Amino acid sequence: MCRLLGIYGSVNPWQKILSDFQELSEKGKIPSIPNVLPGHKDGWGMACSKHDDSGMVLVGKYLGSAREAPEYKEKVQSFQSQPHTFLCHLRKASPSIPISLPNSHPFLFAGWAFVHNGTVYKAEKLEKASIFQMTSDNSDSEFLFHYLLTHILKEESIEHRIERLIESLLKFDLKFSSLNSMLSNGSEMFVIRYAAEHHDYFTLFYNETGSGVIVSSEPIGVQEAREESWTEMPNRSVLSIFSDPPKVKLTKF
Repeated sequence: MCRLLGIYGSVNPWQKILSDFQELSEKGKIPSIPNVLPGHKDGWGMACSKHDDSGMVLVGKYLGSAREAPEYKEKVQSFQSQPHTFLCHLRKASPSIPISLPNSHPFLFAGWAFVHNGTVYKAEKLEKASIFQMTSDNSDSEFLFHYLLTHILKEESIEHRIERLIESLLKFDLKFSSLNSMLSNGSEMFVIRYAAEHHDYFTLFYNETGSGVIVSSEPIGVQEAREESWTEMPNRSVLSIFSDPPKVKLTKF
């Protein structure tokens, strides 16, 4: 149970958008479940594209609430220019997954970065290629990351990667609350909305600005990304973002 943010292309003021997203660590929407406390305070992390957009690198992972972390503002202000692609994650840990730094998102492998909102039960049973090694404390999200990458790394074109990604979702046979996630290699971004429950919580919205695209678990209120300009992704859909200026393709499955 987390909050996700993805930025692709040129979006201004991108640092203000990240600052507004930071507030969701304390004020973000939570599911209507008894005894679930407010906030997404169990860790946070960021990843961004390299200068040549040839892959994603980790900006940092931290425990605790992003709202209370001076490192959050320091990281955002440390960039001399906006990265082409940026992912940010605010974690609300699932009851069965430990709160630890290795379990904080994003997860990275071979230039790809991944963030997830939801729980996959018995995720260790997911198919994955032998090249993958776990970096977390057996996080269900990292198992899901390896499962999705196992399918799309077989393909070189974005069209075929979209096909394989949807194929992997259609044959998914484990119980889950949500597979909502963002996956990027720096030049392409794939956003999945696939919730099995709490559809009013496991949401994803996107905002096309012309020169860039913002994707968030819930609308962010800055003027440049005001609420009426957001579009909610349908459940069981994949949003693919690529090229410069950005092209956006929504595929339902």
